[in-house]
Amino acid sequence: MLILGGADSKQTTLFVTNLGKQLKADAMKGIVVMVVNDISEQTVDATALKPSGAALRFVAM
Repeated sequence: MLILGGADSKQTTLFVTNLGKQLKADAMKGIVVMVVNDISEQTVDATALKPSGAALRFVAM
């Protein structure tokens, strides 16, 4: 399990988006990624990580 989050929702989303760009397709298949972020950022975070194959869990802060 990988847990990502931070006090600033925009900065967290920027980090998740940049991470998604660096990962190869299905590089995180079988790994659960929990993103703790503002609910308004959920779609952007999910879209960024979708190609990685990670099982995304989102927790609203």
